[in-house]
Amino acid sequence: MEDFLKVAKKSFPSYEGSEAYQEINGNVEVNWDNWGIPHIYAHSIEDAYFTVGLIHSQDRLWQMESMRKLISGRLSEIFGTETIESDKHYRTIGLYRIAKRFADLLELQTDSLLLDRFRAYVKGVNKGILKAKQNPPLEIFALEYTLEEWKLEDSFKIMAHIDWGLSNWNYPLEILREHLITKLGREEANNIVSLYEGTNVRDGIGSNGWAISPKKAKSNSALFANDPHLPLVVPAIWYLLHIKCPGLNVIGATFPGLPIVILGHNENIAWGCTNVHADTIDLFNIELNPKDDEQYKYNHSWVDFKIITEIIKVRGLEENIDYKVYFSEFGPIIRHYELDNHLYEIGADLNYALKWSSYEGNIIDTIEGFFCLNKAKNWNEFRDALKKLTINPQNFIYADVRGNIGHQQAGRIPVRNYGDGATITPGIHEKFDWQRYSEFDEQFSVFNPESEYVYSANFNENKAPNGLLLAQDRDDPYRQKRLKSLLKSTKKLSKKDFINFQADYYSEEASEYLPYLIKMIKSEDLSNHISEVLTLLDNWDYKLTNDTTAGTIYKLWIQEILKAILIPRIGKKLFLRFLGARPFELKKLFKLQKNRKLRDIFLKSLENAVLYLNDKFNENKEKWTWGNLHTLTLIHPLSTVSEEARTLNIGPFKTGGDAYTLNNGYYDPLERFKTIVGPSFRQIHDLSDWNKSLWIIPGGQSGLPFHQHYDDLIDFWLKVEYIPMLYDKKMIKENLKGKMSLKPY
Repeated sequence: MEDFLKVAKKSFPSYEGSEAYQEINGNVEVNWDNWGIPHIYAHSIEDAYFTVGLIHSQDRLWQMESMRKLISGRLSEIFGTETIESDKHYRTIGLYRIAKRFADLLELQTDSLLLDRFRAYVKGVNKGILKAKQNPPLEIFALEYTLEEWKLEDSFKIMAHIDWGLSNWNYPLEILREHLITKLGREEANNIVSLYEGTNVRDGIGSNGWAISPKKAKSNSALFANDPHLPLVVPAIWYLLHIKCPGLNVIGATFPGLPIVILGHNENIAWGCTNVHADTIDLFNIELNPKDDEQYKYNHSWVDFKIITEIIKVRGLEENIDYKVYFSEFGPIIRHYELDNHLYEIGADLNYALKWSSYEGNIIDTIEGFFCLNKAKNWNEFRDALKKLTINPQNFIYADVRGNIGHQQAGRIPVRNYGDGATITPGIHEKFDWQRYSEFDEQFSVFNPESEYVYSANFNENKAPNGLLLAQDRDDPYRQKRLKSLLKSTKKLSKKDFINFQADYYSEEASEYLPYLIKMIKSEDLSNHISEVLTLLDNWDYKLTNDTTAGTIYKLWIQEILKAILIPRIGKKLFLRFLGARPFELKKLFKLQKNRKLRDIFLKSLENAVLYLNDKFNENKEKWTWGNLHTLTLIHPLSTVSEEARTLNIGPFKTGGDAYTLNNGYYDPLERFKTIVGPSFRQIHDLSDWNKSLWIIPGGQSGLPFHQHYDDLIDFWLKVEYIPMLYDKKMIKENLKGKMSLKPY
């Protein structure tokens, strides 16, 4: 452990002093506040972005390095054979190919301001890498590999991966439906998961966002809040920073690898977003030529696949792996799919081509859009910026200092010629291909509504107001229903109310189903033990706090009911694989059973839930709390290497909530309630004074193990407490940790 500490401390950056760089044209001042957040003051955007690159690489180099290796399908160069399948998957999807194509295109635009700014950022990252070669971060030192220089395409890889992570929620459900159709036939499959009307899906990758007008606010100014729900890991997904230079004064959350603020505020507007959960990926069933597996049927002819041979280098193996990727007119033939942080093989006998809207998108336009968003002064400029985005559609929530609020969907949605994207599409003819992409003005937009509030918690109707299909599958409505009920309040709301909303553990799902379950099994012939449990459930307030016992029983009860109904029909393997997404609507499943049989299932499932708790906690009912099951550990990728390496993790902690509560606590069903997704960033703004803004991330700013700022924010985050989002220099100086000067030479 002492050796770990010695190596780690050598990589810690300084918060004081003066450094000279030939890559900048003017002086830059970096004020570090008490929480390790840099406030960058520069004379040009290029100098500011150089400094962002330098700081990102000093604080988050391992994160950036591991991400570009993942996206490029090169993890096996570091980790050996255990990541070969992941590398094959990412080589097939080809995010790195998208990134390189647009990086090369931007490099040709020699008069592009965006190119100048990204070149400055890349130079900053490489200065940090140069320093790291002398004193590398602990992970890079331990893995003993040579750092490569950062390139423009590496930043574009990060953008492509963000887009992929927001898009890939839906296509595994097409595979599930295909499995069910094969196993049960269409009619019975439709009884379990709708094939024709879509279904509600429990997807952890979501968010909450809302804003209210001055008429609803105690401060008589607009109020705004946003918390994106993403994987809870260490280092944290987001890096917080503030940039001030001529033409730009923006503060918010960035992705290490990109210099732009994705969520935050500038002098005039605040913004955040939630996933629309539009269906932007379809799978097409490709028919191979039985005489030549390098050909497939298309438009009544056998045509050749385009084949790329990917060379995968594997640490510990003398020979490289030659991996062929086959491309059809619809996209690459995929061999894996991702679900709940797990990678599954599809099967060699199934040939599904993956078509994704972002294969035909434009990363340059998207990044330009976010840059314009950072500078937007009003609703019109905000919308003009969003028009440039070609990513998976997002709900952007808006508020400005003049008291305006708005909600704008932005991104690209495919318009289909055939089918609705819920099931796998035939891939034998061009008539099955997509027709076009949605126009910006076809998507939902509202500005200063009569309700005096705007909101999104991912649930959308299947179609836009003009009939444009968003997706047959959609996120469950429970968080959105709860949020709307809170915002509809007739009282004026305050920042404190918004904090309470972000901390809210009320389960609309439990309030919908629990009374029905209790009513179904309540009778005089129940055992005393089960009667006591029902009384406890009957008195529950539906708040899934970490100290609730009734909530624990309810969650286990629902899971046991699902097992009892589904495993006999679809088998344990499929059940466990798709339990996380849970596209199985309870009301629909209950209709599969007659009432008497259903009552027996409910009762037996409750008994099994209680039996599980007794076995796990040795009949100690005081330990039956949700937090004892529903724990969070921020997992470091290297923590499984050794016992000592486990110290890189942060946690475990008892947490509340689930996928249906505003304070999200989505868990991996294969890990028995271990939290894997939640609020990755919280921001709240009172637009009467930017210095009253609040923010927090789980973990800390630094990605350097054992650093002071590696885990200093986790306690705030767990308690739904915040740190000030300092904006004015006077306020920053009052909370100053250190000052760094960068000078040209």
